Amino acid sequence: MEWSAAQYEELQLHAIATLSSVAPLLIEEYLSCQGNARVLAFLEWCESEDPFFSHGNSFHGTSGRGNKFAQMRYTLRLLRAMVHLENETVNADLCEKGTIQQLIGIFKNIISHPNEKEEAILLEIQSDILLILSGLCEHHIQRKEIFGTEGVDIILHVMKTDPKKLQSGLGYSVLLFSTLDSIWCCVLGCYPSEDYFLEKEGIFILLDVLALNQKKFCNLILGIMVEFCDNPKTAAHVNAWRGKKDQTAASLLIKLWRKEEKELGVKRDKYGKIIDFENLPGLSAEDFVTLCIIHRYLDFKIGEIWNEIYEEIKLENLRPVTSDKRILETITTASENIGKMVASLQSEMIESQVRHDVQNEQKVYTKIQTSHKQRELANKSWENFLARTSNAKTLKKAKRLQEKAIESSKYNERPQNAVSHPTVIKGLNTTVPSGRVVTVESTPVRLLGGPLADTDIALKKLPVRGGALQRVKAVKTVDEAKKSIPT
Repeated sequence: MEWSAAQYEELQLHAIATLSSVAPLLIEEYLSCQGNARVLAFLEWCESEDPFFSHGNSFHGTSGRGNKFAQMRYTLRLLRAMVHLENETVNADLCEKGTIQQLIGIFKNIISHPNEKEEAILLEIQSDILLILSGLCEHHIQRKEIFGTEGVDIILHVMKTDPKKLQSGLGYSVLLFSTLDSIWCCVLGCYPSEDYFLEKEGIFILLDVLALNQKKFCNLILGIMVEFCDNPKTAAHVNAWRGKKDQTAASLLIKLWRKEEKELGVKRDKYGKIIDFENLPGLSAEDFVTLCIIHRYLDFKIGEIWNEIYEEIKLENLRPVTSDKRILETITTASENIGKMVASLQSEMIESQVRHDVQNEQKVYTKIQTSHKQRELANKSWENFLARTSNAKTLKKAKRLQEKAIESSKYNERPQNAVSHPTVIKGLNTTVPSGRVVTVESTPVRLLGGPLADTDIALKKLPVRGGALQRVKAVKTVDEAKKSIPT
């Protein structure tokens, strides 16, 4: 059976893709088969200019029509999977076989021969190369030195990418993440590489990217800047940088700080001062207890560091001089006092919360008691009402008590010529308040027609006295009335 070129290519890609999943689980078998050497040789073939006419029709062959990019992509995925196992035997074997130099060469070749048509797969290849280099060089100064100036050059080339592309997606964000990771792992800690990075204005480029205000990159860039500040040459570069509208690095960092505070909801007054930890709404007693620790976090951290120093001195059987010993004891005592003060404050807060809970509980009980008392009074009032309506003697007794209460409430000293109006109607046998009812009509209803005067019902004759106006045939004047009177 003869295989076609397309079938052979597809089988080859399937094999490499399978290795990416299987090889990390079978490290001994991978090494016994000279896996690194075979993979690197295949990677070298992928980079070569030997004629190869792939069709790119299979799933694994996407973006690989007429080139070897598909094979290179899966080979780099395999290497990335092996490197990130952090198996020193595998990584050392790769470095001995010149993997770092080979990958840098592939990266430089891609840069020198841009291919916009296959941009997506090339960005993925570049990202994988940088991740592999980061995994190989991390924590190894000698490998960082091998990475050297050529490696720094490819990093700077990526970071000089047009900012519009960095914000467009299409793999550029992943590539920038990989690049920042490679600065951390391949450059920092190697002073020749750091100096070369500074000479090539790498700090300026980092600050330019930071000024783009892309939150997803800020943490990495700021962390790199902190590590670079251990190099005494860095401060001059940071101070010399200028952004848009002549912005300085200090201004940029303060702007980022304020933005972070705004996102975290840090409250400030009208002068920009941070509102203190007191009087924060919506916090429970447990929250305030935790807030005490947060408020004194730096003091606790400093005390913890000094305590570790003190313990290390004791473990190594060292004896500090008298002045140092006195200072160490003073710092330790101060840290302990801060801890005691915070513990005391926390206890006060807990006790205050307990008292507050008791008060709230007492208020609830008082409310319940008041409710029961009102219900009892209502029941008693109803019982008295039933007694008055069902027993004549009780009614008379209640009437006498009512009259007595009315008399006692009157003003005893009456002024001269004062008119006294009686407030009680004689002859009533009720105990409810009563009085004369007077109805005053300023205008007779028959003239106004009542409330239905403006409706259709006004034309009808209503049986109700003082109803709506009724239609009349004519209205006699005064003169006509006189004429009708017989003389």
